[in-house]
Amino acid sequence: MTDKTLLVAQYTRMYAKKIVLSAMFFCILLSPSHSLADTLRLAVASNFISPIKQLATKFERETGHSLQLSFGSSGKFFAQIKNNAPYDIFLSADLTKPQILIKEQLALQGSLIIYAKGQLALWSINTIPEIALKDAILRAKRIAIANPKLAPYGKAAKESLRSLSIWDDVKNKIVQGENIGQTYQFVYSQNAEIGFVALSQVLAGQTKGHFISVPNKLHGKINQAAVILTRTHNTELAKTFMAFIMRADVQEEILQFGYSTE
Repeated sequence: MTDKTLLVAQYTRMYAKKIVLSAMFFCILLSPSHSLADTLRLAVASNFISPIKQLATKFERETGHSLQLSFGSSGKFFAQIKNNAPYDIFLSADLTKPQILIKEQLALQGSLIIYAKGQLALWSINTIPEIALKDAILRAKRIAIANPKLAPYGKAAKESLRSLSIWDDVKNKIVQGENIGQTYQFVYSQNAEIGFVALSQVLAGQTKGHFISVPNKLHGKINQAAVILTRTHNTELAKTFMAFIMRADVQEEILQFGYSTE
C-alpha cells in the first residue's frame, strides 16, 4: 500500500468516527433524560402565591425548566380543568377537588400529594383589641370571608363562625370575596373592618395590620392537595416537580410562609 493510499484510509476512518460520535451526541441530546428545557403550567390556589413564586425560582435554577404560574380560586380552576383547560398540575387549596379530578380521570391515579396545610387568621389593617376572638368578630360591622362554596378558606371561616355559635349573629355583616385573594383586598382597602384570610397572606404581606390566629379545632383541616392532570404534556417533568415540592427542605420553606404541620 502506497503512502498516499494509507493516508486516504486514515482520513476515511477518522471521518467515519466523527460521524458516529456526532450521531451518538444527538441521540443523547434528544433522549428524555437530556431533553431541552420545557415549561410546566401550574394552576395555583390564591393563598399559595408567595410560596410558589419563591419555590419556582428554586426549581428553575435546579432543573433548567420553567414554571408558568396562574393564580385564582380553587373552585374556578376546578371548573376550568373540567372544561379542558391546558394545565399540567393543579395546586388546590383543598383535598376534595383533586380527589374528584382523579375519580373522573382528569388527573393521574397515584399523583395526589398534600403539599401544604393551611392556617386561618382573622386580620385587620387596624389594631384588633386584645379581646377574645369571638368578641372581636362580634364588634365588627363588616366581616370579609371567601365564598364558602368555592374557596376552602371561606368554608373554614364559615365553620369557625358556626363553631363559635355566632354565624346567625354576623351573617348579615359578611362581605364575600370570590377567593381568598379578593377577601384580603376587601380588608386591605378597608371595605371590611376584619376578614378571615390565610395566615400565609398576612405573613407575606408588606402591609401593617394585626391578626389573631384562628384555632384549627374550630374548623376542618385545610389540607391543600396537588395532582398531575391527564392533559399534561410532560408527565416525567410533572413528577419531578411533585417530588421537588415534597422534599424535606422545600417543605420546611413552606412552613415558614405560615402553613401548619398538623
